[in-house]
Amino acid sequence: MKIKRDQVTGLVLIILGIVFAVLISQFKKPFTPEYPGPMLLPGIGVFGLIVCGAGIMVNGFRQKSEDKTFVTKAGWVRMLITFAILCVYIFAMKYLGFLIVTPFVLFGITTYFSAGSGVKTKLWVNIVFSVAVSLFIWFMYVKLFSMTLPTGILFE
Repeated sequence: MKIKRDQVTGLVLIILGIVFAVLISQFKKPFTPEYPGPMLLPGIGVFGLIVCGAGIMVNGFRQKSEDKTFVTKAGWVRMLITFAILCVYIFAMKYLGFLIVTPFVLFGITTYFSAGSGVKTKLWVNIVFSVAVSLFIWFMYVKLFSMTLPTGILFE
């Protein structure tokens, strides 16, 4: 029996879900009805990783056809560039904060992805999208959930 891409992908997602579950189980804040704590949102994500991983793995066992090329060399390069952007984002957010860094990163990523897809987007659309999504996320976390987002060491 030949191992298929979906089987490996599903297994990796399940393992990642289990690893993340172990990591978030170490949070000290207890889960209460008044304040669900920092475990709620990552816990939902962990559940999703495990369920989706299991579904992808089962689909890999059921699939009869041979796998086609998973990712081309250009695709791997795009993934590595995106990963590098996200690493820089995390580093920059530590110093400049969420509200300053996020719109720039969103703008960069959306422009980068749209350029590679052949879809023409206007500059102002990417700017409005980046700012609107950043403000929406900030509003949800800070105003609705009463949580904090990084303000940046330079602004404390």
